[in-house]
Amino acid sequence: MISGKFKAHIRPALCILLSAAALFTSAFFSGCTEEEADQWLNEIFGRLNYEISGDEISGEAALKMHMIDVGQGESILMQCGECNVLIDCGENGMGDTVLDYLHRAGVSHLDWIIGTHPHSDHIGGMDTVIKSKELTIDHVMMPQVSKELTPTTRTYTEVLEAIRKKKLKITRPVPGNEYDLDGVTMLVLSPQNGAKYEDLNDYSIVLKFTYKDVSILTGADASTRVERQIMSLDYDLSADIYKVSHHGGRDGNSQAYLSEINPRYAAISVGEDNPYGHPKNVILKRLLQMNCEIYRTDLDGNVIFESDGKKISVIVSK
Repeated sequence: MISGKFKAHIRPALCILLSAAALFTSAFFSGCTEEEADQWLNEIFGRLNYEISGDEISGEAALKMHMIDVGQGESILMQCGECNVLIDCGENGMGDTVLDYLHRAGVSHLDWIIGTHPHSDHIGGMDTVIKSKELTIDHVMMPQVSKELTPTTRTYTEVLEAIRKKKLKITRPVPGNEYDLDGVTMLVLSPQNGAKYEDLNDYSIVLKFTYKDVSILTGADASTRVERQIMSLDYDLSADIYKVSHHGGRDGNSQAYLSEINPRYAAISVGEDNPYGHPKNVILKRLLQMNCEIYRTDLDGNVIFESDGKKISVIVSK
Protein backbone atom coordinates (compact mmCIF):
# COMPACT_ATOMS: atom_id res chain seq x y z
CA MET A 1 0.00 0.00 0.00
CA ILE A 2 1.12 3.56 -0.70
CA SER A 3 -0.53 5.09 2.34
CA GLY A 4 1.82 5.28 5.30
CA LYS A 5 4.80 3.97 3.34
CA PHE A 6 6.08 7.13 1.69
CA LYS A 7 7.49 9.11 4.63
CA ALA A 8 9.98 11.98 4.89
CA HIS A 9 11.92 12.07 1.62
CA ILE A 10 11.76 9.76 -1.38
CA ARG A 11 13.82 9.52 -4.52
CA PRO A 12 13.30 12.37 -7.01
CA ALA A 13 11.96 10.15 -9.79
CA LEU A 14 9.25 8.85 -7.50
CA CYS A 15 8.47 12.39 -6.33
CA ILE A 16 7.86 13.40 -9.93
CA LEU A 17 5.73 10.32 -10.50
CA LEU A 18 3.70 11.01 -7.38
CA SER A 19 3.13 14.61 -8.44
CA ALA A 20 2.03 13.51 -11.90
CA ALA A 21 -0.28 10.90 -10.38
CA ALA A 22 -1.78 13.53 -8.06
CA LEU A 23 -2.45 15.88 -10.99
CA PHE A 24 -3.99 13.06 -13.00
CA THR A 25 -6.18 12.13 -10.07
CA SER A 26 -7.29 15.75 -9.61
CA ALA A 27 -8.12 16.16 -13.29
CA PHE A 28 -9.85 12.87 -13.98
CA PHE A 29 -11.15 11.75 -10.62
CA SER A 30 -12.78 14.92 -9.33
CA GLY A 31 -15.84 13.89 -7.39
CA CYS A 32 -14.50 10.47 -6.37
CA THR A 33 -13.83 9.74 -2.71
CA GLU A 34 -10.36 9.97 -1.18
CA GLU A 35 -10.47 6.22 -0.57
CA GLU A 36 -11.20 5.51 -4.25
CA ALA A 37 -8.37 7.78 -5.38
CA ASP A 38 -5.99 6.19 -2.87
CA GLN A 39 -6.96 2.71 -4.09
CA TRP A 40 -6.25 3.73 -7.68
CA LEU A 41 -2.81 5.09 -6.76
CA ASN A 42 -1.96 1.94 -4.85
CA GLU A 43 -2.87 -0.18 -7.86
CA ILE A 44 -0.59 1.92 -10.06
CA PHE A 45 2.35 1.86 -7.65
CA GLY A 46 1.76 -1.80 -6.84
CA ARG A 47 2.89 -2.61 -10.36
CA LEU A 48 6.22 -0.89 -9.67
CA ASN A 49 6.94 -3.57 -7.05
CA TYR A 50 8.70 -1.30 -4.60
CA GLU A 51 8.11 1.55 -2.22
CA ILE A 52 10.57 3.80 -0.44
CA SER A 53 10.45 5.51 2.93
CA GLY A 54 13.00 7.15 5.20
CA ASP A 55 15.63 9.75 4.35
CA GLU A 56 16.84 10.27 0.82
CA ILE A 57 20.37 8.97 0.23
CA SER A 58 22.76 11.09 -1.78
CA GLY A 59 25.41 9.10 -3.60
CA GLU A 60 26.15 5.39 -3.49
CA ALA A 61 24.84 3.34 -0.55
CA ALA A 62 27.87 1.52 0.89
CA LEU A 63 25.81 -0.50 3.38
CA LYS A 64 22.74 -2.50 2.38
CA MET A 65 20.73 -5.05 4.31
CA HIS A 66 18.38 -7.23 2.26
CA MET A 67 15.85 -9.13 4.34
CA ILE A 68 14.81 -11.79 1.83
CA ASP A 69 11.23 -13.04 2.06
CA VAL A 70 11.65 -16.78 2.70
CA GLY A 71 8.40 -17.27 4.61
CA GLN A 72 8.68 -18.58 8.16
CA GLY A 73 12.45 -18.57 8.23
CA GLU A 74 15.28 -16.17 7.73
CA SER A 75 17.81 -15.10 5.11
CA ILE A 76 19.70 -11.82 5.03
CA LEU A 77 22.10 -10.45 2.44
CA MET A 78 24.48 -7.80 3.73
CA GLN A 79 26.23 -5.77 1.05
CA CYS A 80 29.22 -3.92 2.44
CA GLY A 81 30.83 -1.92 -0.33
CA GLU A 82 32.07 -4.61 -2.71
CA CYS A 83 31.74 -7.38 -0.10
CA ASN A 84 28.75 -9.69 0.24
CA VAL A 85 27.70 -11.58 3.37
CA LEU A 86 24.79 -14.03 3.31
CA ILE A 87 23.33 -14.79 6.72
CA ASP A 88 21.13 -17.91 6.72
CA CYS A 89 19.19 -19.34 3.78
CA GLY A 90 15.68 -20.08 5.02
CA GLU A 91 13.90 -23.41 5.38
CA ASN A 92 14.43 -26.53 3.27
CA GLY A 93 13.29 -25.79 -0.27
CA MET A 94 14.17 -22.08 -0.02
CA GLY A 95 17.67 -22.39 -1.42
CA ASP A 96 16.52 -21.68 -4.98
CA THR A 97 14.57 -18.64 -3.77
CA VAL A 98 17.72 -17.26 -2.15
CA LEU A 99 19.82 -18.03 -5.24
CA ASP A 100 17.29 -16.30 -7.46
CA TYR A 101 17.40 -13.23 -5.21
CA LEU A 102 21.21 -13.19 -5.27
CA HIS A 103 21.15 -13.43 -9.05
CA ARG A 104 18.70 -10.53 -9.36
CA ALA A 105 20.85 -8.52 -6.93
CA GLY A 106 23.88 -9.12 -9.15
CA VAL A 107 25.69 -11.23 -6.54
CA SER A 108 27.92 -14.03 -7.86
CA HIS A 109 30.46 -14.05 -5.03
CA LEU A 110 30.05 -14.29 -1.26
CA ASP A 111 32.86 -13.19 1.03
CA TRP A 112 31.02 -14.93 3.86
CA ILE A 113 28.11 -17.32 4.18
CA ILE A 114 26.95 -17.58 7.79
CA GLY A 115 24.68 -20.21 9.31
CA THR A 116 23.66 -18.58 12.58
CA HIS A 117 22.54 -21.83 14.21
CA PRO A 118 21.54 -25.30 12.96
CA HIS A 119 17.74 -25.00 12.85
CA SER A 120 16.19 -25.82 9.50
CA ASP A 121 14.38 -22.49 9.12
CA HIS A 122 17.81 -20.83 9.04
CA ILE A 123 20.11 -23.35 7.32
CA GLY A 124 17.59 -25.47 5.37
CA GLY A 125 18.45 -23.87 2.03
CA MET A 126 22.15 -23.44 2.78
CA ASP A 127 23.34 -26.62 1.06
CA THR A 128 21.62 -25.60 -2.18
CA VAL A 129 23.28 -22.18 -2.08
CA ILE A 130 26.73 -23.60 -1.31
CA LYS A 131 26.49 -26.19 -4.08
CA SER A 132 25.55 -23.62 -6.72
CA LYS A 133 28.07 -23.56 -9.60
CA GLU A 134 27.19 -19.94 -10.29
CA LEU A 135 28.34 -18.77 -6.85
CA THR A 136 31.84 -18.57 -5.39
CA ILE A 137 32.37 -18.45 -1.62
CA ASP A 138 35.41 -17.43 0.42
CA HIS A 139 34.45 -18.17 4.01
CA VAL A 140 31.86 -20.04 6.07
CA MET A 141 30.94 -19.20 9.67
CA MET A 142 28.91 -21.49 11.91
CA PRO A 143 28.80 -21.91 15.70
CA GLN A 144 30.43 -24.78 17.60
CA VAL A 145 27.47 -26.57 19.18
CA SER A 146 27.84 -28.82 22.24
CA LYS A 147 28.03 -32.55 21.59
CA GLU A 148 24.71 -33.05 23.38
CA LEU A 149 22.88 -30.64 21.06
CA THR A 150 24.69 -31.36 17.80
CA PRO A 151 21.92 -32.16 15.30
CA THR A 152 21.80 -35.48 13.49
CA THR A 153 19.19 -34.20 11.06
CA ARG A 154 19.53 -34.65 7.33
CA THR A 155 19.33 -30.88 6.96
CA TYR A 156 22.44 -30.32 9.07
CA THR A 157 24.47 -33.19 7.60
CA GLU A 158 23.71 -32.03 4.03
CA VAL A 159 25.01 -28.55 4.85
CA LEU A 160 28.23 -30.00 6.27
CA GLU A 161 28.61 -32.25 3.24
CA ALA A 162 28.14 -29.31 0.87
CA ILE A 163 30.83 -27.39 2.75
CA ARG A 164 33.21 -30.36 2.55
CA LYS A 165 32.65 -30.94 -1.16
CA LYS A 166 33.33 -27.28 -1.95
CA LYS A 167 36.54 -27.57 0.11
CA LEU A 168 35.57 -24.78 2.47
CA LYS A 169 36.58 -24.50 6.10
CA ILE A 170 34.26 -23.48 8.92
CA THR A 171 35.27 -20.42 10.94
CA ARG A 172 33.90 -20.41 14.48
CA PRO A 173 32.50 -17.12 15.81
CA VAL A 174 34.61 -15.49 18.52
CA PRO A 175 33.00 -12.61 20.45
CA GLY A 176 34.91 -9.40 19.96
CA ASN A 177 36.37 -10.43 16.61
CA GLU A 178 36.03 -7.73 13.98
CA TYR A 179 36.15 -8.17 10.22
CA ASP A 180 36.76 -5.31 7.81
CA LEU A 181 34.42 -5.61 4.83
CA ASP A 182 35.42 -2.86 2.43
CA GLY A 183 35.06 -0.16 5.07
CA VAL A 184 32.20 -1.79 6.95
CA THR A 185 32.99 -3.41 10.30
CA MET A 186 31.39 -6.76 11.14
CA LEU A 187 31.62 -7.40 14.89
CA VAL A 188 30.80 -10.76 16.49
CA LEU A 189 28.80 -10.37 19.73
CA SER A 190 27.73 -13.95 20.46
CA PRO A 191 27.78 -16.92 21.16
CA GLN A 192 30.25 -16.81 24.04
CA ASN A 193 33.44 -18.87 23.97
CA GLY A 194 33.02 -22.34 25.44
CA ALA A 195 29.42 -21.69 26.45
CA LYS A 196 27.15 -24.72 26.76
CA TYR A 197 23.60 -23.67 26.13
CA GLU A 198 20.53 -25.80 26.64
CA ASP A 199 18.77 -24.46 23.55
CA LEU A 200 20.13 -24.43 19.98
CA ASN A 201 18.70 -20.92 19.52
CA ASP A 202 21.18 -19.63 22.09
CA TYR A 203 24.10 -20.65 19.89
CA SER A 204 22.89 -18.01 17.42
CA ILE A 205 25.59 -15.85 15.89
CA VAL A 206 24.76 -12.24 16.77
CA LEU A 207 26.48 -9.61 14.61
CA LYS A 208 26.79 -5.85 14.44
CA PHE A 209 27.62 -4.09 11.17
CA THR A 210 28.85 -0.49 11.31
CA TYR A 211 29.53 1.99 8.54
CA LYS A 212 30.35 5.54 9.59
CA ASP A 213 27.38 6.73 11.69
CA VAL A 214 25.01 3.84 10.87
CA SER A 215 24.84 0.42 12.53
CA ILE A 216 22.80 -2.75 12.02
CA LEU A 217 22.42 -5.46 14.65
CA THR A 218 21.23 -8.93 13.61
CA GLY A 219 19.75 -11.05 16.38
CA ALA A 220 19.19 -14.47 14.74
CA ASP A 221 17.16 -16.46 17.33
CA ALA A 222 19.01 -15.43 20.49
CA SER A 223 16.94 -15.54 23.67
CA THR A 224 16.84 -13.23 26.68
CA ARG A 225 19.50 -15.44 28.35
CA VAL A 226 21.93 -14.54 25.58
CA GLU A 227 20.83 -10.91 25.62
CA ARG A 228 21.78 -10.69 29.29
CA GLN A 229 25.21 -12.16 28.53
CA ILE A 230 25.79 -9.68 25.73
CA MET A 231 24.69 -6.73 27.88
CA SER A 232 27.07 -7.80 30.65
CA LEU A 233 30.02 -7.28 28.30
CA ASP A 234 31.58 -4.01 27.19
CA TYR A 235 29.87 -3.60 23.82
CA ASP A 236 28.16 -0.60 22.32
CA LEU A 237 24.85 -2.19 21.31
CA SER A 238 23.23 0.93 19.89
CA ALA A 239 22.05 0.37 16.35
CA ASP A 240 19.84 2.20 13.88
CA ILE A 241 18.42 -1.04 12.47
CA TYR A 242 17.65 -4.15 14.53
CA LYS A 243 16.86 -7.47 12.91
CA VAL A 244 14.42 -8.67 15.56
CA SER A 245 15.31 -11.94 17.26
CA HIS A 246 13.39 -15.17 16.66
CA HIS A 247 10.86 -13.74 14.20
CA GLY A 248 9.47 -11.43 16.87
CA GLY A 249 9.09 -14.15 19.52
CA ARG A 250 8.65 -13.30 23.19
CA ASP A 251 11.59 -15.53 24.28
CA GLY A 252 13.92 -12.77 23.09
CA ASN A 253 13.74 -9.02 22.53
CA SER A 254 13.62 -8.06 26.20
CA GLN A 255 12.80 -4.47 27.08
CA ALA A 256 16.26 -3.96 28.59
CA TYR A 257 17.97 -5.26 25.43
CA LEU A 258 15.82 -3.18 23.10
CA SER A 259 16.51 -0.10 25.22
CA GLU A 260 20.27 -0.62 24.80
CA ILE A 261 19.90 -1.00 21.04
CA ASN A 262 17.38 1.85 20.75
CA PRO A 263 16.71 1.19 17.04
CA ARG A 264 15.01 3.53 14.58
CA TYR A 265 13.97 0.61 12.39
CA ALA A 266 13.00 -2.95 13.26
CA ALA A 267 13.13 -5.76 10.69
CA ILE A 268 11.15 -8.97 11.28
CA SER A 269 11.53 -12.04 9.08
CA VAL A 270 8.30 -13.97 9.48
CA GLY A 271 5.90 -16.12 7.49
CA GLU A 272 2.36 -15.07 6.66
CA ASP A 273 -0.27 -16.71 8.93
CA ASN A 274 2.45 -18.75 10.66
CA PRO A 275 1.33 -21.25 13.34
CA TYR A 276 3.51 -19.66 16.06
CA GLY A 277 1.73 -16.32 16.19
CA HIS A 278 4.93 -14.47 15.28
CA PRO A 279 5.54 -11.66 15.75
CA LYS A 280 4.08 -11.48 19.24
CA ASN A 281 1.99 -8.43 20.09
CA VAL A 282 4.02 -7.74 23.22
CA ILE A 283 7.18 -7.37 21.10
CA LEU A 284 5.45 -5.16 18.54
CA LYS A 285 4.16 -3.00 21.39
CA ARG A 286 7.66 -2.58 22.84
CA LEU A 287 9.01 -1.52 19.46
CA LEU A 288 6.18 0.88 18.77
CA GLN A 289 6.55 2.48 22.19
CA MET A 290 10.14 3.25 21.18
CA ASN A 291 8.84 5.04 18.05
CA CYS A 292 10.46 2.34 15.95
CA GLU A 293 9.39 1.82 12.33
CA ILE A 294 8.60 -1.87 11.84
CA TYR A 295 9.07 -3.80 8.60
CA ARG A 296 8.04 -7.45 8.21
CA THR A 297 8.41 -9.87 5.35
CA ASP A 298 4.88 -11.22 5.75
CA LEU A 299 3.46 -7.74 5.10
CA ASP A 300 6.22 -6.02 3.11
CA GLY A 301 7.85 -8.86 1.18
CA ASN A 302 11.57 -8.36 0.55
CA VAL A 303 12.86 -5.41 2.58
CA ILE A 304 16.04 -3.48 1.75
CA PHE A 305 17.71 -0.98 4.06
CA GLU A 306 20.25 1.27 2.31
CA SER A 307 22.67 3.71 3.89
CA ASP A 308 25.50 6.02 2.90
CA GLY A 309 26.71 6.03 6.49
CA LYS A 310 24.47 8.91 7.53
CA LYS A 311 21.00 8.54 6.04
CA ILE A 312 18.83 5.44 5.66
CA SER A 313 16.24 4.52 3.07
CA VAL A 314 13.91 1.53 3.11
CA ILE A 315 12.61 -0.28 0.03
CA VAL A 316 9.84 -2.90 0.21
CA SER A 317 8.46 -5.17 -2.48
CA LYS A 318 4.80 -5.40 -1.47
